Amino acid sequence: MAEHTQLIDAVNIRTAIRSYDSDPIDDDAARQLEMTLDPINLLSGLHIQLVRDRPQVFAEANASGHLKNAANYLAIVGPKDDDEAKERAGFYAERVVLAATLRGLGTLWVAGSWDRAEAARHCHVRRDEELYLGVVIGHPEHHLERLQESYDELVEVQRTHRPTKSYEEFTAGMTDDERAAAPEWFRAGVEAAMKAPSAMNRQPVTFSYDADADTAAAHIDPSAGDEHWALNDLGIAKLHFQIGAGQGQWAWGDGGLFIHR
Repeated sequence: MAEHTQLIDAVNIRTAIRSYDSDPIDDDAARQLEMTLDPINLLSGLHIQLVRDRPQVFAEANASGHLKNAANYLAIVGPKDDDEAKERAGFYAERVVLAATLRGLGTLWVAGSWDRAEAARHCHVRRDEELYLGVVIGHPEHHLERLQESYDELVEVQRTHRPTKSYEEFTAGMTDDERAAAPEWFRAGVEAAMKAPSAMNRQPVTFSYDADADTAAAHIDPSAGDEHWALNDLGIAKLHFQIGAGQGQWAWGDGGLFIHR
């Protein structure tokens, strides 16, 4: 893995990790994560925090076997009642997730598999903020053996570890002719978004391409039944699309446009 340092590599190997080794995140690894968090929080207007060694936050999930040895998390904190901030939270927190992936750490987005009130006790939530979601983070189970696996082996694990909607489903508003005419950067973006995590794996985002304007758009699919976390999932999917497409920038919001550079 050491030679693979690009975000697209992280997209291609990231999986949801539910079982962790008991080894703690050491101070050096924590400092590296904080060096990623500081500029992202400044850029995004969020307040994402790394919280270590709080297994009580995951006591029930660890006891039931839903998780194993979960003890550390990213607290995704942002402004109250701010839909755009919730989308930004998905976009920018997933950027931290991908940075952690490149460092050999495992992650898992969580909404219900933790004690939210207990989690809030161990992070800083200002009066005008709320705790949106969390990301479990730590060393994957048998992580030393995992570090010996080749990039291609990890890509195959990612490809087969869960079912995913098809490219056609992710571009449900387009005709076959429109798909065939879309540029390669659009297809690469959609394929990267297909690998993005989402609440309960509902993948509630679709993409479309406007040939006249040479722009892409991202849409929340209401039929996915993910209205509670859809904005967060929209942000995550937009980040993956942007990384896959190469260069470009999104406008925030449902239906926001992507301008390819």
